[in-house]
This record gives sequence, structure tokens and C-alpha cells, in this order.
Amino acid sequence: MREIRLQPTRKPSLVFKASLISCAIWGALANPAYAENVEQDDQIEVIQVRGIYSSTAKNLLLKRTSNSVVDAITAEDVGKFPDKNVADSLQRVSGVLIDRDGGEGSRVSIRGTSPDWTLTQLNGNYIASSGSGSPERSFNYALLPSNMISSVEVYKSAEARIDEGGIGGTVILHTRKPLEMDANSGVLSAEATYADVTEKTEPQFNALYAWKNEQETFGVLAGYTRQDRTVNTIRNDASHWRFHSDTVEGAERPALVDQATGEVYNNVWAPRAMHVNNNLQNRTRDGYQFAAQWLPTENLELNLNYFGSKLGYDESGQSITFAEWNDNHNPYYGIVLDGDTVVAYGNADNGLLNDNNWGDSDVNNGVPVRRGLLSPQLTGREKEGESTSNTYDFEAIYQGDSYSLALKLGRTEAEGGTGRETYANIDARQGSVNSWHWSIEDGKPNYDVSTDLAKDKQAYQYYDWFSSYSSENLDSENYAQVDYELELDSGFFTTLYAGVKFRDHEIEGLRNEFRWDDGIADNGGYRGWLPGDWWFHNPDYHPDAADLVSDHVVDNGAGNTGAFNFLAFDFAALDSYLRKNFTQTVVPTLSGTYRLEEQIWSAYAQSNFQWEDLRGNIGVRYVNTDLSTITYDDIVGQNDDDLTPNTRSSDNGEFLPSLNIAWDATEDLVVRFAAARTMARVSYSDLSQAESYGPPVNINNPDSWTGRGTGTSANTGLESMLSDQFDLGFEWYYSDGSALGATLFTKDISNLPISSVEIVEREHSCCNGPIEVEMNTKVGGGEASSDGIELFFQHSFESGFGILGNYTFTETSTSSVSTNGVETKAEIPGTAKHQYNLSAYFENDDFSVRASYNWKDDRANGIHQGYNLYTKDYGQVDINAGYNFTDSISITAAVVNLTKEVEEGYWKQENRFTYNSYSGRRFYLGMNYIF
Repeated sequence: MREIRLQPTRKPSLVFKASLISCAIWGALANPAYAENVEQDDQIEVIQVRGIYSSTAKNLLLKRTSNSVVDAITAEDVGKFPDKNVADSLQRVSGVLIDRDGGEGSRVSIRGTSPDWTLTQLNGNYIASSGSGSPERSFNYALLPSNMISSVEVYKSAEARIDEGGIGGTVILHTRKPLEMDANSGVLSAEATYADVTEKTEPQFNALYAWKNEQETFGVLAGYTRQDRTVNTIRNDASHWRFHSDTVEGAERPALVDQATGEVYNNVWAPRAMHVNNNLQNRTRDGYQFAAQWLPTENLELNLNYFGSKLGYDESGQSITFAEWNDNHNPYYGIVLDGDTVVAYGNADNGLLNDNNWGDSDVNNGVPVRRGLLSPQLTGREKEGESTSNTYDFEAIYQGDSYSLALKLGRTEAEGGTGRETYANIDARQGSVNSWHWSIEDGKPNYDVSTDLAKDKQAYQYYDWFSSYSSENLDSENYAQVDYELELDSGFFTTLYAGVKFRDHEIEGLRNEFRWDDGIADNGGYRGWLPGDWWFHNPDYHPDAADLVSDHVVDNGAGNTGAFNFLAFDFAALDSYLRKNFTQTVVPTLSGTYRLEEQIWSAYAQSNFQWEDLRGNIGVRYVNTDLSTITYDDIVGQNDDDLTPNTRSSDNGEFLPSLNIAWDATEDLVVRFAAARTMARVSYSDLSQAESYGPPVNINNPDSWTGRGTGTSANTGLESMLSDQFDLGFEWYYSDGSALGATLFTKDISNLPISSVEIVEREHSCCNGPIEVEMNTKVGGGEASSDGIELFFQHSFESGFGILGNYTFTETSTSSVSTNGVETKAEIPGTAKHQYNLSAYFENDDFSVRASYNWKDDRANGIHQGYNLYTKDYGQVDINAGYNFTDSISITAAVVNLTKEVEEGYWKQENRFTYNSYSGRRFYLGMNYIF
């Protein structure tokens, strides 16, 4: 396909642009039977015009001419995607929600489904991603440099030719091809980023170059991007809401008594602890791209592609904890109740002496000491990590007179993990803190501490606990695919597609524990705790707590979250102490080691059809998944050295039919109907989790054990989740670049994993013979549903203004949860009942600006204690602007989270605060040179 780029001295008028773009794109997509394949037609000339209007017009015409329910996002220019992050752009598509990490979009949910149920592909194939945590089927968009992407398609209805795996939908990312660009063309750009939460200015650089020969039969493309960014997230958390009662059997905690007033608070809910958190992460993101395209004959096309990304990060987390478990021996005060919910609470030192300080009588030689408050506690977390992703593929396409045959071979691989993670904690026992109090009465935390934790190092006197480890996670897939396309002369059926695909997908995990040997044979390795009487408070085996408090003040002033400043934990001092007094040993943790392999065969047949004003496609896909896992059991009280691999396997297949119909009822009105069965595979954690169990009582006294032990286990026999889904849509394209429409959708989801308890027998070295274990596992059979409506509107004015908007209503539910006889309608995690997006833009020959507002209603985040967790409604304003000095040189500016919004969460009801979080308002200023 040849591409002609218009580069006049002055840009064409907006009226001319509207008709020019419409004609160009409509010509390129003139075959409504299968618009997706027009790029193979080398007779079509595409005229490309830059700008916001160009991008939105392309998006709208791709939507209009598609046979399926599809939304599209296209780059405004080479290297210029609409937002700084692909996920941020996707959230402006109706029905799409995103999770954020450090203020950046990271995971994508579509139509009220889990992010794990969204399939993300690069150029039509899986793209591997991996991090330091548990493996997930969802793609981490934080890895992806948006300026290397030319367009994105969001398929909300299924087609047989598209890989299975997305119950919510499928997101296909497209990179550029060399022969689509001019010879010796490309872009250079540099940008600076400033965030109020870090008060740092940091750089980003991007370069892209394309070359092709005069015959336009061979070309290459190379690109590189680099971004440095410091991410600082300030949070407050209320952890684990618990029920306090002296009258209800099974209550987790006794009633609360305010010692100052004598009032008893019975049958109330209160959080276990309040936390002030500051997480600082220094990120470096690199992106690499290379593509080669060759047309050795008129009939043969060869493509070679490489796409890579690397995200490196050094992370430091600091937190202060005010814990309810500190109530031992010390009085509560300042309790405030809102209904049955504790919204304010404090603790004070009673000054009493104790001869047994939580097992430390040996330390004090039996002399009574003032125990004091256990809280506040200072916790430090330090992490060094890296995530990389590399994708390689080769494609050969042979074009016959009325058919084409394509072969694609590829590999995608990702590696993530940490070279070292260290966690340490010191507390206020016998320190200078006499009292503390917190309140969430106004919806934002407020704290009162008797000493200034930003100045007083003597607040902490006890070294509490410590752990250190590393992790490595691998994700890879090899794939081979053959596709056949045949043009038909039957009249009704226009094109036949058929193909087969094989994928060999593996994930692996490894965890190592760092142990510190003090040279004393009888106490084993020092990991922050010691067996028996040595315990972790023995002063011979830990540094003084006050020595682990640095002079650095953690600044929590940004964002108005209610978090306060405090002195940081000093990791350098801890590391110096450990290396001076101990020898480090690295020990593999077998219970944290796993391997999962999926061998997937699939085959499909699909036919496009057209009859008068009716067009569409119908097809079926068959997929077979052969699963095998290797894990090591985590047996409480038993050494890892005694473990043997636990191998499990399963095999299942599914037929997935699909139908898409588009009726061009008038020249301006399109009516759509879609029906399909789709599938999503079970989460990796449910398939590869290590089996963990233990005996019912102290293993050191096996003669006394009675009853059953408890444990958890994976279930590789879980079958894929299935969704029977239907769409009905109406779209009115009433003017160039303008339209409005509505789509009704419904999804009935089956085979959802649900919790189950089974009584099994397991061997344990503690006892003579097997023990019975109540094993918690997952079984299939759960059901869920997602029903809703999407509305969209887009209008372009000849004056250069334009507006876009959409609204989505989604109602979801899963199997009901019963708590104390009360049924709770559980919602699918990732669901918001209402959401809308509004964007307005203006552009002329030299200047463009776009303001966008994205709002989502309270969003479900899972179940705690039988009730839904929510993120409160959240709205964010982003602004992008650009000015063209010449046809080649321009400057860009952007503001993300203009109004400095803070994300908040609650449990069951709004006065039960769970968290708030602020990652900053960010400013961008850059310069682009296009040649």
C-alpha cells in the first residue's frame, strides 16, 4: 500500500480536512464486508492529515465500517498518541475502566468484567508481561510506550478469527510498518515531566526512523523511547474491619470500652489498624522497536517485527501503623460512633509495670518494666525490581488471484521480579509516645500523636520483625499460525476465512529467602525472629531501634489526604548492621516455586456475507487447552527440603460460535446485532497456587492433636469460564466526523470459580499416620452476569471545535454471599454502575487543545467479610495542547489530574473508610521534530 502524505506550506482548511479525511478513509475501508484487510490492497492510496480531527474521524469511520462492535483509537501523528499512556486513552472508550498504578493506567476492564477477562494483543498476538507479584492474565499497560503505537482496536463482540480469552473484550495494539511511511521519515521528540508530589522535573526521549527503497518493495523501521519518572503515592489505609461484641457468638473481638467515659460499645465495627503510607518508586521505562518489510514479488509479502520494553524500578515504602491490637493493658479513649461504625479511636499508656513483657521476661531478668504502647509502629519496605517484555514475529503472506495464504511464527517472553525485597518494623514499646488518636469522621483521616514523629527518634524503642527475599517471574509463549482467505462469488457469502493456531504458553515463579547466619549453631538462620526463648526482642540479636530511624523526613503534604510527615526507616543502617554481624545465605523457597504450561490448539472458520444493505460475519472457533502445573506444598512445621514436586494436569475443549450483523438501514443509520459464546481462562493463582496445610494444634505436642487441620489448594481441573453474550446497537452518522448511538449488551457468565471446603487426608511428619484437613479450594459452577447500555456522541464543527462524549450503565452480579444470614449481592470486581467521558477540543492551522473529563461511579473491588469493597466515585480532568511552529516542528503541553483528585475507598457503607490515595498532578512540556 502506498501512502501519500500531504505537507502543504499551510495546513488545509478544516472544511477541506473533513471531506478529505472522510473520502480517504472511506475509500480505504470501502469494502464493508471486511474492512480490516484493506491494508493488503496495494491499489488504495491513503491521504494522511494530522490532528485531533483526523484522529477522531478515523476512529469514527473505523467503527462505522466494521462488521463487528468495535471502537478504535488512532495516533494523531507519528509518535503522538492521544494520551501519555495507552490505558488512559482506552478509558475514554465507552464501557472501559482502568486500574491505576502510581497515577498511570495499568489494567483494563471492559463492560463490567475483571481485568483478567480482557485479552490484550500486539499485532494480533499475545504479548507477555510480568511483574514482581503473583502472575496475572491481564496485561500491564505501564510497560507499554504509547508513542510506539499507531492505533488500537477494542473488540466488544467476538469474531471466530480473533483469539479467544476475552470475555470482556479484546484489545489489539498495532505498530507501524515501514512501507506505510515515507522514505527517510520519522520523528524526534523530547519532553520534561513535573509532578507536584515529587517536585522533580524528569526527561523523556523518543526517536523513530523509517526507510524504504525507491521501488517501495523493501523497508525498515527502528524506534527507541526512554522515560525517567519518580512515582510517589501517598496513602492512608484502614485495614481489616472487624466486629466487636460481647453478646454475639463468633464475634472476632470483644466490645470496646472507653476508659475515659466508661461507655461500652457493643455490636460495633472498627478497623484493626490505621496506616499512613508513602511509597516512592524511581522508574525507568525503555521501549525498542524494529520492523522489516519486503515484497520480493507482486504476490509475496514478508514481515519481521521486534517489540521490546523494560521497566526498572527502585522502590522505598515507609508507613506508620496505629494498631487496635495495642489494647492489651492500655485504655481506649476518644471513641466516636456513627451508627454501628467506629469512626474515631485512641489509645493511651497507662504507665503500668509488667514482669512479662510479651514473652520478654528473660530480657528483663524478671524485673518489671513499663510496657508502654505497641503503636505507633514504623515499617520500612525496600525493593529493587525490573520487568522486561520482548516479542518477535515473522509473517509471510502470499496473495493469489482470489485467495491469500498467511503464515505467522513468533515468540513473546517477559521476565519480572526483584533482586531484593526487604521489610522491617520497629515499634513504640517503652518509647516516648504516651497517646495517639485517629478519626475518619469527615471522610478523611486525622491523627493526633503525643509527640512529633517528624522529629522524635525516641518514639521507637523496640526492634520488631524483619524479612528479606527475592523473586523471579517468567511468562513466555511460542506460537505458529496459518490463515487462509478465499474470495467467493456466491452472491451472499463474500469471503471465507479459515485457520489453525498452536500456542505453547509457560509461566514460572521462583522465590529466594535471604537468611543471615550469626555463627551460632543452635539457633539456625536469623531472619528477624529466633526460635524458643531467643525470640526477636533479644538485644544480642538486633540493633537498637532508635538507630534505625533516619534524619530524612517523609513528606506527605501533597494531595490533602490527611497523612502527616514522619521520620523514615533507615535501611542503610539496617544493612550495615546485618553485614557487620551476620553472613548472608540465599535459600530457595520451594513453596514459592511453581511452573504452569498451557498447550493450546485452535481452529476457526468464518465467512463474511453481504446482501443488499445487510452485512456481517458468522463463524465458529474450536479451542483445546492442555494444562499441566508443578508446585511444592507448603506444609506448616515441615522443612522445605522434605518436599517433592506436586504435578497436576487437565485437558478441555470448547466450541465458540459467533455472529455479527450490520444493517445499513439508511445512508446514515447503522443497526447492529451480535451474538457469541466467549471464554476466559481461570486465573493463574487458582491454577498454580501451592497447596498449604497444617495440623490442628501445636506440632511440638502431637499426642494432643484433635479435630482437623486447615489448608488451601489449587484446582487444575477448573474449566474455562464461558459467556453467552448479545449486543444490539443503533448508530446515526448524521454528518462528517459526527455521530451518536446506543448499544445494549448482556453477558451470562458460567463456570465461575467459587470457594469450597473439602475434607481430605494428608501426610504430616508431626503425627503417626495421615491427618484430616479442611481444604479450601476453588470449584467451578459459579455464575455471573453483566448487563448494560452504552451511549456515545461525537460532533465536529466547521469552526474547529469538537465535542465527544459517552456514558455507560452496567449492572453486574455474581453468586450471592451469605453473612450471618444476610444475603449480599456480590459484584464482579472492576465494575462501576455509571461512568461517562466528556472531551472538547479546538484546533486551527497552528494550535490545538483538548480537555477531557473521565468520571466513574463507585467501583467494586471484591469481597471482605461477606460484603463488597468499593472505590468511591472518581473524576479526573486532563488537558493536552500543541502549537505548530512549522510543518515539522511543534511543541506540546499537557496536564494530568488537573484538579488534584484523591482516590478513596470504603467497605459496605461510605462511613467505613478503607483507603485514600494520591499520586500527584503531572505537567508535561515537549518538542517534536517530524521529518
